[in-house]
Amino acid sequence: MDSVFGICGKDWVIVAADTAVNRSIFTLKSDEDKIMNLNTNKVLASSGEQTDRYQFCNYVQKNLQLQAFRTGVELSVEASAQYMRNELAEALRRGPYQVNSLIGGFEHTTGEAKLYWMDYLGTLQQVQKGAHGYAAYFVNSVLDNDFRKDMTLEEGIKAMKKCIVELRTRFIIKQPAFVAKIVTKEGIQVINLDA
Repeated sequence: MDSVFGICGKDWVIVAADTAVNRSIFTLKSDEDKIMNLNTNKVLASSGEQTDRYQFCNYVQKNLQLQAFRTGVELSVEASAQYMRNELAEALRRGPYQVNSLIGGFEHTTGEAKLYWMDYLGTLQQVQKGAHGYAAYFVNSVLDNDFRKDMTLEEGIKAMKKCIVELRTRFIIKQPAFVAKIVTKEGIQVINLDA
């Protein structure tokens, strides 16, 4: 039931996720932030079973911080995504995480933003726009229609707002609120996308 979607521009990434935690016919929580800050220039937005999502995201965050502490070097967005893919692939053999993710970040070395789409099987792909969950059925058409390689941050925010309007209009399951984060060279910023 989770909705996670994102869009990537030349030097920015916007990732959004609903804030509801549902189990069967019950809403357990309505203020969950499903977008974890991995460091000052990377975020991990995840959907899936709450326990798997929480465990996997915390495991990844802490291990990336440990690696940076030990070596004094932060991994790039691509290296972080590859690390997560490897962890999911290895977990398939012992106890898989039911987690689908979008990994977004800004590379200070190249001055570019990157967005990666990853499913629970460890399939990883760099994308310009992506979505997970039932949201993908509704927002991919909006993102396909509005995305341009040279779009500005303001146009990206407008496209993400249109995605939320589309979900609220067409999706039968009510998702009362969304959290969104922008990653730029200045860092991570939380924004309100309620139209």
